[in-house]
Amino acid sequence: MKKDVAVFGLGYFGYSVARECYKYGHSVLAVDKNKMIVEQIKDDVTEAVCANVADEDTLKELAINKFDVVVLSMSNSFESQILTLAFLKRLETKYVICKANTKIQEEILYKMGADQVILPEREIAKKVATKINFENFFEMLDLEGDLKIVNIKANKNLIGKSLKELDLRRKYDLNILAIKRANDKLKLTVNPDYVINENDELVIVGVEENILKLM
Repeated sequence: MKKDVAVFGLGYFGYSVARECYKYGHSVLAVDKNKMIVEQIKDDVTEAVCANVADEDTLKELAINKFDVVVLSMSNSFESQILTLAFLKRLETKYVICKANTKIQEEILYKMGADQVILPEREIAKKVATKINFENFFEMLDLEGDLKIVNIKANKNLIGKSLKELDLRRKYDLNILAIKRANDKLKLTVNPDYVINENDELVIVGVEENILKLM
């Protein structure tokens, strides 16, 4: 579903978020105090504005209430980030995602009313550690709570066995959403009698602890 997204602060993180959201078809407003950065991104978003968002009147002029999500990527100017967040909450902004640089910043932003706080370095570190520890993990996506969607390459515990034989739902409380064979398309409809091959990629959903048990 198309959303109205505002990104405040166009450092590497904010710039990337704004461009990617626009690529997914969302309406994106990108805002920064640096005119040169605003000029650079203007063709990759719906609208780019040079402004200081740590000002309540500016936020009102931007009609911030119409946006479904506001991303605050101003953690290098934490005072401005806190001030902007306070104004956004006072203006009853629907959903605010904040970027933090430290654990302390994360705690403060949550106490200030942020709906979600992201520490990019921590998220990247977790992904890198997962790939090192489980080399057949291609990707892991966080869902609500402890639920994860993972894309894995079939290992020796799975190869040569049918889905019925593995019975992952009963044994591990896991569900296979799709399977991709080498040089083939992703198959969303999975036959219980399908036998897993050596180069198969599986898309699995479940609690991380159970996924790790399977691996």
